[in-house]
Amino acid sequence: MEGIERVLLKMLPNQEGRNKYFIFAMQNKWEQICGPSVARHSKPVRLERKVLYINTDSSVWANHLLMMKQQFINNINRVMTNDPVKDIKFFTGSIENLLHLPKEEQEVKLNFAPLTDAEKTSISQALVNVQDQELQKKLAHFRKVCLQRKKALLIENNDLQCKCCGAAVTEKNDLCRVCQRYEKEKLRTAIVSILTSEPWLNYSDCQKYVKCDKMLFDSVKNALKQYYYAKVYNSQADVREEMTAVMLKTGMHPDKISEQLAQNIIKGLRRK
Repeated sequence: MEGIERVLLKMLPNQEGRNKYFIFAMQNKWEQICGPSVARHSKPVRLERKVLYINTDSSVWANHLLMMKQQFINNINRVMTNDPVKDIKFFTGSIENLLHLPKEEQEVKLNFAPLTDAEKTSISQALVNVQDQELQKKLAHFRKVCLQRKKALLIENNDLQCKCCGAAVTEKNDLCRVCQRYEKEKLRTAIVSILTSEPWLNYSDCQKYVKCDKMLFDSVKNALKQYYYAKVYNSQADVREEMTAVMLKTGMHPDKISEQLAQNIIKGLRRK
């Protein structure tokens, strides 16, 4: 099967096509990759520049899986061909809702113009080595639609392109939606890293390290609280994790937390 996948990947017209194939294959093998429990709460939805975007049904799961990110990457690349993933970004929202996006998030309807003779020739030449006529026909159609869509988007938006990846954008914005989401998840990851190192920080303190809106900061901090409180409650936390829970609870620097106060808070969390 792996040999067939490698041949198919070589026949796909571009990286975008290969990424779509990887997502389709990953979704079919998701339970094998991460186990039934995690698979019920997560789903791979996009692969861009070897960054895999995984949708989770709650911020608790997003932060829980963030702690297992390297294990995820290893498992995916063990199961998939060509090591397609170098990094993972998690974002929240009901997986079912991906099938029922609000109107403004749905794919923009575009007017596809016919391809020029030069574009048709280019597609034919790219597939000249594909012997299977049926497969050649399908790949040619796929390339045609991709090219038409890109041209239509550029015309629709006066040649507006994402400043990050160069993709055509569907709105007057410097970034396409994928890169917008990537930037937001990069910011979320930065906040997680900061709060994991300095759990006592409040929103104002965090602004010295990274600029973010308060809603995102509160969302990340609340998710971390739930994660560490749950570990303490289930007696799964080590000493460092217990102290992290205490600092998140009190908002105090560790130098100001007495041993008695820490013990009282830990006991209180275990009783919840």
